[in-house]
Amino acid sequence: MPLAKLSSKSQIVLPAKIRRQLDIKPGDKLEISAENNVIMIRKSTQSAVDALDACSSDIWHDYEKELDNERNQWSI
Repeated sequence: MPLAKLSSKSQIVLPAKIRRQLDIKPGDKLEISAENNVIMIRKSTQSAVDALDACSSDIWHDYEKELDNERNQWSI
């Protein structure tokens, strides 16, 4: 398990292996939480739109095309 040391300025350096694994680059935002003596760091989504997109399913994917096809059949 990779180790990190807390500096005198309360900073840590994430090990390169973990940065590569999570594709973390300079400037990326990280979410940090703590619970039951465990610190969790995860890569944050870049925007609210990305966060919403990650929550969505494929159920409505390409639904717009299906609606257009149905509407075209209504034409007389």
